[in-house]
Amino acid sequence: MGGVIALSTNWLAIRMLFRPHTEKRIFGIKIPFTPGLVPKERERLTKKLSEAISSKLLTPEVLAAEISNPALWSIPDITVGEALAALGVGEPSTLKEPIGSRLKIMADSLLPKINPALENFEGSALDAKLEEFTFKLIDENVGKLASMFISREKIYKSIREGVIGYLSSPENHGEITEKIHNAIDTIMENENAQAAIVEKIYSFNIREGLAVFLAKEKHAVSRVLESLAGYIATHMPIQTMIENKMASIDIAEMEEIILNVVGRELKVIVMLGGVLGFIIGLLAVLI
Repeated sequence: MGGVIALSTNWLAIRMLFRPHTEKRIFGIKIPFTPGLVPKERERLTKKLSEAISSKLLTPEVLAAEISNPALWSIPDITVGEALAALGVGEPSTLKEPIGSRLKIMADSLLPKINPALENFEGSALDAKLEEFTFKLIDENVGKLASMFISREKIYKSIREGVIGYLSSPENHGEITEKIHNAIDTIMENENAQAAIVEKIYSFNIREGLAVFLAKEKHAVSRVLESLAGYIATHMPIQTMIENKMASIDIAEMEEIILNVVGRELKVIVMLGGVLGFIIGLLAVLI
């Protein structure tokens, strides 16, 4: 009897957590324990649960880290050409103008960076390469015998100073920009060059390209992505979103969700209650 009573009362107590879903009355008098605990305290439970999730689980830091983690994305393993074909756009002929415009924009953005780069040019790896190329050019065109009577170092130093002086002068930037733009127009008018550029773009694998960019810890793409993720996560009303979602769920559906999650554990509690009731009843008889 102890086991049966404990088993049935535990089962009933768990049922009363959710049932009945609404308040019940007899002759206008409210029946105690109606509605069940969860329906009765739904507003308070929703608020507490949303606060716990937003402050302990889905914090802005956690969301930002997850959003900016490329390993969690379903990045398509396709090329740019395949992606454009799937969208029904992007014929090679239509890319001529955008590519030329983009190359000009990139060239214009590089000009302001010339002076800082030139300040550290001397002694750099590029300086060494240019010096090596100049010496080779002198030897091949002047001859080793004649090169014995001229200073290759002085020639290269003069060339370097002249190039640096020309590039570092803001007055020449307009002329440089015009020459670059003309060169880009010439390249884009060349069908072979244009086809090579388009082919390079069309064969670019989206997944592999993003993996290379995002794998670099301090890459600009990674920093931008982390900043964007952090902004979204910080300004995302997580608690309000959870509250609204829980408020929109029918109480019967909420009961089903909870039982699907902890139903097995609740059954164990019922069974343990029956075992403990049986043991207590047995001890009572023995005493």
